[in-house]
Amino acid sequence: MKCIHNIIKIFISGLALMALVMVSNPVCAQTAPPLKLSLSQAIHFAINNEPLIKEAQDQVAIAKSRADEMNSSFLPHAAVNLNYDLIGPTPFIQMSFSGSAKFYMATPNNFNEYLGVNYLIYDFDQRKEALKLLQSNEITESEKINLIRNQLAFQTAEIYFSMLYLQRSVKVVDQQINDLEEHLSVAKKMVATGSAIGLDTLNTSVRLTSLQNEKINVINQRKKAAVLLGSLMNFPKWKKFYIDGNLEKSAMRYSLDSLISNAYMQREELKLNKLYTKTASLNKAVIEKSNMPVLSFVSSFGIKNGYPDNLPRLRSNYVLGLTAHIPVFDGFLRKSKLTTADWQIQSTVDHGTVLEQKISTEVERALLDYRNNKVQLKTALEEISQAQAAINQAKGLYQSGSITNTTLLDTETTLAHAKLKYSYQLFQLTLSHYKLLQAEGEKIW
Repeated sequence: MKCIHNIIKIFISGLALMALVMVSNPVCAQTAPPLKLSLSQAIHFAINNEPLIKEAQDQVAIAKSRADEMNSSFLPHAAVNLNYDLIGPTPFIQMSFSGSAKFYMATPNNFNEYLGVNYLIYDFDQRKEALKLLQSNEITESEKINLIRNQLAFQTAEIYFSMLYLQRSVKVVDQQINDLEEHLSVAKKMVATGSAIGLDTLNTSVRLTSLQNEKINVINQRKKAAVLLGSLMNFPKWKKFYIDGNLEKSAMRYSLDSLISNAYMQREELKLNKLYTKTASLNKAVIEKSNMPVLSFVSSFGIKNGYPDNLPRLRSNYVLGLTAHIPVFDGFLRKSKLTTADWQIQSTVDHGTVLEQKISTEVERALLDYRNNKVQLKTALEEISQAQAAINQAKGLYQSGSITNTTLLDTETTLAHAKLKYSYQLFQLTLSHYKLLQAEGEKIW
């Protein structure tokens, strides 16, 4: 019975070890089912897993640490000092007559241990202005994260919709291939019965081969897009996924003036530039305070020897004092720094004007593309209707023998091209809509 119990324990331990190996081994993880991704999920992975975000977060942490360093200057600084000096020869005084005693002025072993405290009492708000500057830098670094996330989100959306478009294209090509295979089968039977010539089968075979090559090319493009999307989401190479969504048609009507107004309020580039302007102004305020006096309190409490009445004896002692640092002349350094600071402020203001012009142009172009693609999509839908009507008529004529198999194939090819064009225009409309949202400064994450 004990033997059976041990065998069961060994068996269970073996199963646990196998499970641990399978979880920790990436090769085994490849057998896991692929992850189904919506657009929002793909964007979520991209804006949270991208190393660029982590790098930007590190910069925020660095900026915060620098502000914390400045905060420490508002508190007293204390340090314990331990000193020992061995003096030789020991200084002494002795009278000139013989037999007189020596009077030592110091002991050979000198000890001086004390706690020193320094506290900056007042500096005319120099530290406060410097702290405001460092806190502004922290806010600026945080805002950069939003800019990076916006760029990643829209880049992810573009690749995501590209994959959806390529998937639709594969379906259209597959349908065209199926139709050609049916035609080829019918043509071969007609050639065998003598009611058609071999040229029909040859033409159909050529078209079929061309479509199969086109399908391979489209699939390859989709695979490359999947690699880019996986890289944006920072997925490991072995992690498989597939997307599940649809190309979008927006029915919203946009006004150019309202779009530009929203862009001026929402675009991260303008928000960042305002922070740069504020930082430049704070930097000037720090420079303006740089020549102000500084008043500090110093003190020390400890024990030492070497007092004249009893040189070796250790005694407690203290020192209390005030120190003042008053700048008098700095070689016009402050004046030069203030001039530089003024130009830095003006530069950020001018850059803001340049950004506004650039953004208004981006919004206007994006709106024109969006409106044009809406018209193009409507035209593509009409082409499908016309091509479908043409193929219905061609099938009747083919069955009556009025047209050849090649003519019918041409009509079916026209319909397939119309469907591909519709998919492409729907893809372009989707992209132009998101480009418009990006130009307006909308967040999609």
